[in-house]
Amino acid sequence: MEELEQAKKIIEDSQNIAILPSPDFQKDSFVAGLALFYSLKKLGKNVNLIFEDCPEKFKFLIKKERYEPPQADFLISIKEVGIKLLRLFYEKTEEGLNLYLKTDGGTLQKENIKFQPLSSAELLITLGIKNYKKIENYLEDKPPHLHIGVGGKPDSLINIDNQLENENYGKVNLIELHTSSLSEIVFDLLDTMDKKLFDIEVSNSLLFGIIEGTAYLRDIRINSETLKKIGFLIKRGGKPKELISKLFNNQEEAGFLLFGRVLDKINISKEHNLGWTLLEKKDFLESETEPSNLRFSLSQLALGNFPFKNFLILWENESSPLSVRGVFYSPNKKILEKVLNNFEGLQKGNGILFKTKDSDLEKIKEKILEIIPI
Repeated sequence: MEELEQAKKIIEDSQNIAILPSPDFQKDSFVAGLALFYSLKKLGKNVNLIFEDCPEKFKFLIKKERYEPPQADFLISIKEVGIKLLRLFYEKTEEGLNLYLKTDGGTLQKENIKFQPLSSAELLITLGIKNYKKIENYLEDKPPHLHIGVGGKPDSLINIDNQLENENYGKVNLIELHTSSLSEIVFDLLDTMDKKLFDIEVSNSLLFGIIEGTAYLRDIRINSETLKKIGFLIKRGGKPKELISKLFNNQEEAGFLLFGRVLDKINISKEHNLGWTLLEKKDFLESETEPSNLRFSLSQLALGNFPFKNFLILWENESSPLSVRGVFYSPNKKILEKVLNNFEGLQKGNGILFKTKDSDLEKIKEKILEIIPI
């Protein structure tokens, strides 16, 4: 948390920022950098995302109206301190250019006028790059110019990585070895800065990045926090059919949105090797889905890529009186038999669809936990 706060402070104090993903597009470094780019632009920063031609699979995430590399070489900034600027006129002369500013009558102070080249950056943020030598070699003949301080490195450098070999060369090092993707680290940074930064483009980029960075949810470092982040991003990312098809080779939009709810509310018991989600009526209403759309969630959870072998989904059924229905999945036949002995249900493969007369989601969940051996 201390490093995240330090990184937040440096970003807040910097106006011209360069973002350098791994030049060889290491895992999700590019999409994590793209999410950071969109976020910092939203904060009004001058941001340069440094990359050459990115792989085709990432290009659909680049929104041309949002990704706008600087079209100018210099910026003149004027702070409205004690005055209000009403109009600006300019005149091209033989010697150069004259600017005429009309104010509301106040006096413009020289210290409130700032001139800066857009090709320079006082802050460099790197993603997925193990050592600074690689950065020097890559940026040798490329913009932006970086303000170099003591030790031959930029004055401000935030180093984001999850590789053991990282040399901790930054002023702030966000090195999370237990994290399965760089996008999760960027998620934590943006969450520390401002939750409002998670708009559609940022959320879609981070979602694609987490799934790409975790080898499509196969990384052993995936935990309940990873799954909750995926669920959160699905809810924030809108309804992009292209994203769904690229991630899951599936066009079931409603199922994808409900999958976000399932992951956002998931809990994990390591003792029982169980993941469970309790869905209320409002979860279906808010996501504009219905229980039949759970098929998508069940197909993904049954792939065995998650940090649990058994899973349980319980939901409030639309009936009078209100009752609870559920799906329990396990590769262990003995556990399946125990569940069938305690609930009225139908088994298909390693899954059981069951119903109860009870309306208490928590009570049914606790009963399932009693059945499953530790």
